[in-house]
Amino acid sequence: MQPSLVFRPLAVPLPDKVLLAFRKDAGWSNRDAGPGAGERPGSLVQWVTVEAGKRRVGIARLELAPPVFCYVSDLIVLNSHRGCGIGEWFMKQIEQHCIARAIPRMLLLPMDGSRRFYDKLDFIDDPMAAGFLKKDIGPARRIGLPF
Repeated sequence: MQPSLVFRPLAVPLPDKVLLAFRKDAGWSNRDAGPGAGERPGSLVQWVTVEAGKRRVGIARLELAPPVFCYVSDLIVLNSHRGCGIGEWFMKQIEQHCIARAIPRMLLLPMDGSRRFYDKLDFIDDPMAAGFLKKDIGPARRIGLPF
């Protein structure tokens, strides 16, 4: 039985050793990890986690660029907790986090082999950025805003 899941936005950046441990668990290279890796000027970086019981089992890095979009990166669920629906639950929580901040679109660059996961969550190819996926959320999705 899966313990109750908790979505937790962090008030401070995720410690490097935690990020490196999650990236290692996912089989990712740590070459591009570290302080400020990939930060874009003008964006607000927000780390969020998912906890099962007292254990952190998922992390994600959000670059919030209101009122236009949220870029989701470093989305990782520990191997031992994959296949249980945590990733889908986590993405829905991230979507609600964005809607609460009046952000109408989520963007991401999927890792190899993760496309099916994002297809299932209604992400589509972004015609403005090759290789990126997007999802219109909240009011933008309901009224079909063109941006």
